[in-house]
Amino acid sequence: MTTTQDRTDDRPQAFGENTYGDGLAAVYDFMYPTTPDAQSAGEHVARLAGPGGTALELGVGTGRVAAFTAAAGVRLTGVDASQKMLDTLHERHPDSGIRTLLLDFTSQSTGETFDVVYVPLSTFFVGRTQEAQLATMRLMREQVADGGHVVVEAFEPRDYHALSEVRTDTHPFPDGSLMIDTTAVERSLQLIVVSHTTIDRGRHETVKEVVRYAFPAELDLMARLAGLELVERSEDWNGTPFNAHSIRHVSTYRVAV
Repeated sequence: MTTTQDRTDDRPQAFGENTYGDGLAAVYDFMYPTTPDAQSAGEHVARLAGPGGTALELGVGTGRVAAFTAAAGVRLTGVDASQKMLDTLHERHPDSGIRTLLLDFTSQSTGETFDVVYVPLSTFFVGRTQEAQLATMRLMREQVADGGHVVVEAFEPRDYHALSEVRTDTHPFPDGSLMIDTTAVERSLQLIVVSHTTIDRGRHETVKEVVRYAFPAELDLMARLAGLELVERSEDWNGTPFNAHSIRHVSTYRVAV
């Protein structure tokens, strides 16, 4: 069995942009296993990029989507604030050709432009204020080529926004370890605070995740302020129409004309 750290750690940890990734790199693929949806995401990005096109994945993690994007022929750059996540990506996909950079995509740019800039798995929400998210959108606009696309995958937050009590969920992992998630929502700030506690052979470690959710209309406004306009919104990477019952969305933007 695998632990995130081979010890019990109850000491306060400095919270930074790398905290989530560094703390959960060892179990991240259990939390978000490879699925047909990940392959659909990679193929969708490849279609947008075009033959021989380029793409930038923000919050690339361990390469769940990136491996499929690169396999579809895209020249892919992936960025993440966690070196442990990037190391795991290269260990698991050594021949993928994915180029990685260690940086915080909410405040740093690659200084390059790409045919597609995309952020899957609601990772856009790691910006914990509206200002941080708007800055992220502007950085995405800065790094997309004219005629290119910006794509954001995010959950539809109505169920979280309605959460009035602390929620606890338990997730058994294939290696025999167990994750217990405790979720609280501060609606006035649109913040979700999740404590991920991994238990393995009597040892445990808790990693805190803090995200700020935004409704689709707010994302569209941020995109407009950043110089982007909505092209399409579906409920998944296969183009299923987005409707009132959709629990997530894939929103595609282009440079506004």
